Amino acid sequence: MPGLAQPMPDPIRYNSAADIAALFGVLPGTVETWRARYPDFPQPDAYVGRYAGWLPGREPELKAWEASRPGRGAGGGRPRKG
Repeated sequence: MPGLAQPMPDPIRYNSAADIAALFGVLPGTVETWRARYPDFPQPDAYVGRYAGWLPGREPELKAWEASRPGRGAGGGRPRKG
């Protein structure tokens, strides 16, 4: 029937940098640092304004990236005083 409003689709929910930070137990700034430092960090699916968003279904991909993140305890830190 003409003139009837169609129901609105459910909005798409994205995980923010803060959501990803909570997933890994780090601060949101850490996620932003990872994005800037590591070119292989998974790219966001969308931007809302200046905020990046990742679809919730990508959590396994993000967890796999974090598990293989470069520099995780491999000889880093200050040199020992000798």
